[in-house]
Amino acid sequence: MDRSRPIGVFDSGIGGLTVVRALMERLPLEHIVYFGDSARVPYGIKSVATIEHYTAQITDFLLQQNVKMLIVACNTMAAVASQVVQERARDIPVIDVIEAGALAAVEQSGGHGIGVIGTPTTINSNAYARRIHELDAGARVYSQACPLFVPLVEEGWLDHPVTRLTAQEYLRPVLAEDVASLVLGCTHYPLLKPLLKEVVGPGVRLVDSATTTAQLAAARLQALALMRTQTTRPDYRYVVTDVPLRFQTIGERFLGRSLGQVERFEW
Repeated sequence: MDRSRPIGVFDSGIGGLTVVRALMERLPLEHIVYFGDSARVPYGIKSVATIEHYTAQITDFLLQQNVKMLIVACNTMAAVASQVVQERARDIPVIDVIEAGALAAVEQSGGHGIGVIGTPTTINSNAYARRIHELDAGARVYSQACPLFVPLVEEGWLDHPVTRLTAQEYLRPVLAEDVASLVLGCTHYPLLKPLLKEVVGPGVRLVDSATTTAQLAAARLQALALMRTQTTRPDYRYVVTDVPLRFQTIGERFLGRSLGQVERFEW
């Protein structure tokens, strides 16, 4: 496989840009194609069959872009439709945020409890707990849905008293279980890391699913001898199914840099 081919990253909307940001920092030479299905977000309220159908469409689109790796940056897709991606990708390596987060949590927990926070759909799927238990049958996992975090992040209230009080309320039962690590099981949550660090205190390590996904991608590319070696400037493409002004504004906050041109794709 040509190692100069791009990495394909996809999400139901905008949150996966935190994974793209981590990839840019960890793999600064790699071309990246990002697909955000912004016209059909949120996925969390849709049926499994619908999510699988949408996931298949996006996977096929990225495979047509000649990608060398697929990264499922949406926790909802990873929780209920990862098998769809694997089947369609065939020999193209696939990784997802749940796999990366679970691996890192088990490595860092040291036999202590593991907390997982995410959207209600991700938590109700039990995908993180199931994968963590596959890696470590004796692991104690404490999950907590945090439905208000996504709108608070998109509102830009990253260090707001309301967000702090909300985090304290959500995390109280998890912290009462003496967890050693806390998995940020939603791609919006990395933007809350400074605030969450203050809330959980120094005794709990935060497992950032964006950072861990970038680390897993780097390890997989290295193992398969697929890392791009050219030092020319990498190409970044952003493809979405709807481009409201709000997407541009929030997207640049998530990415930490200008998005530049955003392509619109219609099914």
